[in-house]
Amino acid sequence: MCESNVYMKHDGTEELLMENVAAITPSADGTFLLRGLLGEQKEVKGVIEDINLMGHKIILKAE
Repeated sequence: MCESNVYMKHDGTEELLMENVAAITPSADGTFLLRGLLGEQKEVKGVIEDINLMGHKIILKAE
């Protein structure tokens, strides 16, 4: 499978936002739409800090 877990980093700590994310769509306003395998969606604001495809982990940083 190719899904990843997405985390938000605040002051050096990582908070799990969503598991098994299959797609991430950026918007012009600095938000990302996260979509899971089963159709669940979550919109978050931040910037990409790290993408580790081998580790199935994406870290966003709060602005």
